Amino acid sequence: MKPTAAAQSKNAERARRALALTLLVETADKARVFDDLFYRARIQMLAADALWPHDERQARAIFRRAWEAAAASDKADMEEEAREAGVLPGAVVQKTTEARDEVLAKAATRDARLAEVFLRDLASDKDAGNAARNERQRTPWRELSASGARRLALANEMLAAGETRRAFEVATPLINEGVSASLIAFILRLRKQNVNDADALYLQLLERAAADPRTDANAVLLLSSPVISPNLMVVVDEFGSVQFTLTDSGTRSTPQPAFPQKAAAGFYNLAASVLSRPATSRDALTMQELMSRFYATGRLLPFFENSSAPYAVHAPTLRARHSELFNEIEAGRREQITSQFNASGPAPRGYVDPLRALADDLAHAPDSAARESIALLMVRAAVRNRYWDRARRAAAEIEDGGRRKSALTFIQVHQIKDILHAYEDQEEDDFESIAKFVREADVPPFAKAWGFAQTAIIAARKKDSRASQNVAELINEAEAQAARTAPGKPERVAAYGVVVMVASSLDAPRAWTLLREFVKAANAVEDFTGDNASFDLNADDSS
Repeated sequence: MKPTAAAQSKNAERARRALALTLLVETADKARVFDDLFYRARIQMLAADALWPHDERQARAIFRRAWEAAAASDKADMEEEAREAGVLPGAVVQKTTEARDEVLAKAATRDARLAEVFLRDLASDKDAGNAARNERQRTPWRELSASGARRLALANEMLAAGETRRAFEVATPLINEGVSASLIAFILRLRKQNVNDADALYLQLLERAAADPRTDANAVLLLSSPVISPNLMVVVDEFGSVQFTLTDSGTRSTPQPAFPQKAAAGFYNLAASVLSRPATSRDALTMQELMSRFYATGRLLPFFENSSAPYAVHAPTLRARHSELFNEIEAGRREQITSQFNASGPAPRGYVDPLRALADDLAHAPDSAARESIALLMVRAAVRNRYWDRARRAAAEIEDGGRRKSALTFIQVHQIKDILHAYEDQEEDDFESIAKFVREADVPPFAKAWGFAQTAIIAARKKDSRASQNVAELINEAEAQAARTAPGKPERVAAYGVVVMVASSLDAPRAWTLLREFVKAANAVEDFTGDNASFDLNADDSS
């Protein structure tokens, strides 16, 4: 029986398809002997991609051959670049991956498992030294490893091509590297196209962070972005300064899809767990750790305190931790960072870390002498800005023991000078901690006299039955320190002068007794006119 016209048409179509597939395989085979390694890889890759819908097994084999050719092409390019640059044999040169990147991107659109094999092969080609350098240079944004960055780049290519499921599959192993700004940014981009996969990836990242004891306040800040600020990521750098970066996840006119309650609850519970950890010894905290804890807790507290969700139970503990950190930070830095708790964009225009340039210079100082000189400048600049902790850290960089001690004394004298400014709020009456600081400070007696006198003013704010006794005891300590100041020196006059002034406002009868000592001290200074009795502490190295 003669086939119908329709049957003949189908048979002809099948024959054409079979011929086309045969030609594809033949083309891939012929490409294996091309002299140009790059095109040897490219032609096989294109043939495999076209063959995939019809014969996956054969296409997978051709993809593998294309990968081998691509690896040879990259190696040849790298060797050629080394020769042209005159690099000595055995020296480390920049890895070339252009051909393999192209094959990897095409294979990933077809088979995630095959792409995974290629990615592992690419990662193994990265030298261990480069990986170590990358680890040392990690910033608060938590950069991925070199292989992780390549994986994420591939996932972003898949996402840009609309292959959201493939993108999700390629990116998922990055969970093992922990929280990073790059992965958070990817999750935000993925949410615009595939909410379910993006939220699943975020939940996996939360689980990984919860199981990692190294998860810290900066990790919490990065994880907070999808929950409270999808247009903005924020961290605190090694100098204790807040750093922002805008994401490309959309604008306020194109908002992100609503965040699921399960993911939000998971985040807030993790944040509470990390930020509620008991405060470590102040001296054991780096500036970054101290400021990131303070900033993260202050930024997230309103979300705990204004919520009726179960995680709101953590609010009192977080408030207590925040208060502890509050008291550890000098007023100037505290005010600057507190103003950015509700930030929804980059740091205010015009704000520049006054110590950043010196810190960069210190990090690149050519020798110990230059390092010491820069450190001294940094101490003075930090003191000028009331950045006491950064001043102490700069002083620690001074190798000469005598100069380091003088720098630390300089800092403490100025802290004493700043007591009433730091405690200018009339509600602040914690004089005990101030008195303890003054007693333990390694400063000259005249500075301690001024410190105890100022502490007496703060103690007088406490309206209880012991207030008068506390004030009297502090004035006693101030007088004792004034008496220890060397006779015949203007500093002794200044010490008694400030004690008299404070006593006159807090304990008038005592002031008359102290006035006699002030006059004796002034008479003992040759050519004393009264002009040099002002108590302005300069605290240079001779103080």
